[in-house]
Amino acid sequence: MHAPLGRERFDEARLINIANALTAFRVLLVPLFAHFLITGRVRRSLIVFAVCGLSDALDGLLARKLRQRTVVGFYLDPIADKLLMATAFVVLAYVKILPVWLAVLVISRDLFILVGSVLILLLHGSGRIRTTVASKTNTFVQVLTVIYFLAVRAFPEVGQAAPGTEAAATAVVVGLCALTTTVSGLQYLFIGMRKISHE
Repeated sequence: MHAPLGRERFDEARLINIANALTAFRVLLVPLFAHFLITGRVRRSLIVFAVCGLSDALDGLLARKLRQRTVVGFYLDPIADKLLMATAFVVLAYVKILPVWLAVLVISRDLFILVGSVLILLLHGSGRIRTTVASKTNTFVQVLTVIYFLAVRAFPEVGQAAPGTEAAATAVVVGLCALTTTVSGLQYLFIGMRKISHE
């Protein structure tokens, strides 16, 4: 969720640039990530996820430094991010690495925000809601959650070296992810209801 389009400065002369190409590349990596994870090649899926994270940081940096922000990138970048995270949670739950209820919670929050944004757009002509601190924190925690579960499965010898710590660490990670997801979802619910009732 970004600032309104009117406040963004876009490079209207281009539709495709290096930053957008990196974003598109990230989208293409999502099926590969899912394939590696479903077929049990967790280390490869972890590498692909890391590459996606690096490309996300790099395309944002290039867009700012080279002044290559475009309307295409404005919409494609968050779509790529959501696609990767949704795929990660769904597939991790499917292969029984991550609790199914946590994946349902994460996906439900995103769908809830999407439906709310569409409703506000239909009622007021603008469905954009500014990103909150809680949402940014939740995104960070969700990324760490995916990395944690991938790393634990990719390198089981680490957990075996310290018996008992993995269960405790998993409980903390799952609890923190569930908490931030719930809090950010409730915050957007409050913001959405306020926008609908006061605008």
